[in-house]
Amino acid sequence: MIVKSILIYPIKGMKGVAMDSCATLAEGFENDRRYMLVDRNNNFISQRSHPKLALITAEVVQEQIQITYNDSKFSFSIHEYSGDVIDVTLFDNVVSGTIVSENVSGLFSDMLDDEVRLVKMPNDNRRFKKLIKGPEKTKVSFADGYPYLIAGTASLNQLNEKLDNSVLMDRFRPNIVIETEVPHEEDNWESIQIGGAQMMVIKPCARCPVVTINQQTAIKTKDTLKTLSTYRKKENKVYFGANAISLGNSQINVGDSVVTL
Repeated sequence: MIVKSILIYPIKGMKGVAMDSCATLAEGFENDRRYMLVDRNNNFISQRSHPKLALITAEVVQEQIQITYNDSKFSFSIHEYSGDVIDVTLFDNVVSGTIVSENVSGLFSDMLDDEVRLVKMPNDNRRFKKLIKGPEKTKVSFADGYPYLIAGTASLNQLNEKLDNSVLMDRFRPNIVIETEVPHEEDNWESIQIGGAQMMVIKPCARCPVVTINQQTAIKTKDTLKTLSTYRKKENKVYFGANAISLGNSQINVGDSVVTL
């Protein structure tokens, strides 16, 4: 098995950015979901409420975050922040977020036709995820729940065989896509070695309605989740891909071999 692709999401909920290689840190890939948009009540927003996020690209280029949406573009420095720290709500967690600037927040508000603010995760990130196995807990970025999401190509191939209209892997917003031969074999992995990096698979990933959103058009179609539920549903949850953690700082490259331990 080899790594087919690596993706990061610098601003939570936006389009995935393909990388040739990326540093593995406890809280997730470097630059992965270190920024997040919040609403006027300081609750996080995602494609669940704002599907248009799928069409916005946030890319880290040198020391700039470059934003692209259709013909609109703007950028801001990774060092730009107002210094104002607020409590933001991310599911059941209340975590700290540093407001980048009112100007940048205003640009996103115009883009989304809604009042939002952009926050950055502080360097002293104190958001932790309790684990059901392995280490007691791990740091995590502004990701929904776990630092890494792994998906196998055979899992997508099996789904597409059942769909009238095939879908791309980007529906599932993985961090690491691995060339596999057996559908959903990633569910059963324990520890894996990817190049020089060691990771632990914690559990299969329960999916939300975001997988119904076409990441090229932001249009919702129910077929993906409906079809998955016919063979991947357990205790009222539908699963695709696997949540994982990094067991040390290293680097992963596209083309790296993947070995189960």
